[in-house]
Amino acid sequence: MLKISQLVKRYGNGEPVLKGLDLEVPGESIVAVIGASGAGKSTLLRCINRLVEPTSGTIELNDVTLSSLRGSELRAARRRIGMIFQGFNLVDRLTVMENVQSGRLGYLPTWRAITRRYPRKDIRRAYELMERVGIAHYASKRADELSGGERQRVGVVRALMQEPEILLADEPTASLDPKTSEQIMELLRALSREFSLPVLINIHNVGEAKAYSDRIVGMRFGRIMFDAEPSALDRAAMDEIYAGTPADERAVGGGDETEFKVKTA
Repeated sequence: MLKISQLVKRYGNGEPVLKGLDLEVPGESIVAVIGASGAGKSTLLRCINRLVEPTSGTIELNDVTLSSLRGSELRAARRRIGMIFQGFNLVDRLTVMENVQSGRLGYLPTWRAITRRYPRKDIRRAYELMERVGIAHYASKRADELSGGERQRVGVVRALMQEPEILLADEPTASLDPKTSEQIMELLRALSREFSLPVLINIHNVGEAKAYSDRIVGMRFGRIMFDAEPSALDRAAMDEIYAGTPADERAVGGGDETEFKVKTA
């Protein structure tokens, strides 16, 4: 269970990017966060894993207060938070296996990481997970030889190698074509069920959010404007989330363009 209470993030003396957010993400569920650019979606995810330091508020993961951890305790906690990135964040010159094994770096002594002497159990686990997502035959290939969808699958396996208690996905399909995007979203949904993992996804595509999530959280200007099951995301809710923003600020898939046209007049 992820529990966020009164989360505030302010950069310098400017207006807060996050304004007192309250959010809970239970186990084995996919929660999609939608909203226009600048709503605070990416900042929210980065506060959870402390890539960005919250200004105030609390973040708890399975009764551990992440927002108060420092040093070695914070490093240990980060091992339990898997992160999937829009730009994949792979090392192109390394093989798929080596990129996948980077998910174990927080568990290994320095000499093993430097020499790439991975424990046999980690190699076995990597092959199992790569087989699960359909990339085991690419284990010895360099990451820069793969397609976008294959690279994102490497990122998913790398996150799972951390043995995470939650997966955070920051625009995981933004760099992919529509068909591959659907495959990645379907994969994340299946893995959430299979490993009983909560998944929090920052996503622009409203159609994908409706199709693959259990719950949708709509943000606007650092506040949560909507929090309900996908079927409740109607025209009025969309207008509230995206009011005053250009229609191209959000993508809608699955034939929902007419149903969810944003009013900009």
